[in-house]
Amino acid sequence: MNTRIKKKKNENLWNKYREKHRWIRVNDFPGGIAPPEKVRIYHQNDYYRLQFWDPSAKKNLTERVDGDLVAAISRAREIDERIKHFRSSGASRGTLRHSYLLQQYKQHLQIRADAGEISPKTVTRYHSALEHYRSFIEQSSVIATYPSATNVNRELALQFQAYLNNLQITPNGHPNSRKRSMASPEYVLNVVRSMYVWAADPDGGNLMPGGFRNPYLGKVRQSNSVKPDLFGDPEITVSMAGQLLSECDSFQLPIFAFLIFYGLRASEPCFLFHENLTGDDWLKVICLPQLGYTTKGRRDKRLPLLEPLKSLLGNTFKEEQAGLLFQRRAVYEGKEKPYLVNASLEQLQQKYKKRCQKILNLSAERGLQIRDQLLQDAGGLKYDHIEHEFHRLAGQLSWPPQATLKDFRHLFSTAMMNAGMPEYYRKYLMGHAFSKAAISNYTHLDKLREHFQAAIAREFQPLVDIVVKRVADQPREKAA
Repeated sequence: MNTRIKKKKNENLWNKYREKHRWIRVNDFPGGIAPPEKVRIYHQNDYYRLQFWDPSAKKNLTERVDGDLVAAISRAREIDERIKHFRSSGASRGTLRHSYLLQQYKQHLQIRADAGEISPKTVTRYHSALEHYRSFIEQSSVIATYPSATNVNRELALQFQAYLNNLQITPNGHPNSRKRSMASPEYVLNVVRSMYVWAADPDGGNLMPGGFRNPYLGKVRQSNSVKPDLFGDPEITVSMAGQLLSECDSFQLPIFAFLIFYGLRASEPCFLFHENLTGDDWLKVICLPQLGYTTKGRRDKRLPLLEPLKSLLGNTFKEEQAGLLFQRRAVYEGKEKPYLVNASLEQLQQKYKKRCQKILNLSAERGLQIRDQLLQDAGGLKYDHIEHEFHRLAGQLSWPPQATLKDFRHLFSTAMMNAGMPEYYRKYLMGHAFSKAAISNYTHLDKLREHFQAAIAREFQPLVDIVVKRVADQPREKAA
């Protein structure tokens, strides 16, 4: 009895609301107006409903249009065009979880790295920045208000900026270091901005609905970070550099001499080979794509070899030598003999190619690991080795903790400027980008050696004298 009553009640409800919620297909359009090709228009109660197949969502979607038939046709044509050109309607696809957006963007970064567009180290830096966003967005108070990545707004962006300004982190992620404020919250904001730009791009992530507005667009106007005052001496002065060169042992001396006299990045000595030395006294600091290495900025440069530095390299110019220019301490001191020690650049490139060919679906990160292991087998040193030697020397000299390896580049750039070296030459030696103006393509650096030697004589002559003295004392040091 109860079942029959319930069935009768349902039939009455259906008959009552059927006409109100029934979809009526619109087939008759005003004269001169062609119907949309990929979108069906239905009239339902007092509004219109669009139905279409979304190739990117791989399912039928519907969208309500409040208004008259003209408004429905106009919106249908917009969706038509997007499906034709972008294979996506741009309509909302339901809830887009923040975790899903982060996962998809990280996969996209990895694909770019594997394609050679960006380096694996850039991917690592982006991942670190995005982890700050994950920590922020997963807070209960935030996720309750913004459960979906599609409903983020300017207010959320400002909350995230305030979160970064107040965040305390350890330098370089070292767990035992003292926490401090983030040095560059703008970098993290820019990474998040680029993630949402990619997600909204129909040719990129194509994850956002049509009309989505990226709240992270626009320049960040204010943060807690303050630009340093560049007035005064760099953290490492010429006299301090002289103390360090005097304190160096025979292993450290050539490494730090090259860092000081050429303003090299601390990782660049790790990729210098005897083959980079030319017969006319130049040292080439170049990208080695056949070894999976590119300099920062992907820029090649050559450096004039000073006579004292040339002497520090020993018999390099007297005999045909090959292999890495600088080796790690254990190899230098004969305590370790890797099986590829003194292998030529060409031999290492061939071995790198063979090792990579053995890996199916080689990723950029895996290629980096193969490269680093190959250099390890060749007796090479790493950035960490150079940093360790620097801290050892800085401790012996009681230098302040503010002094870092990068300050050698500050010293070099400042000295070259004080010596009157033209800006184009300084940018070239530092490995920095020139302007995009046409004049950059027309300007040739044909006086590099002259400008460099004049600048060294004017600003670094005390350091040259120390190296000359150390070279002269080397036979006695070895005998002792």
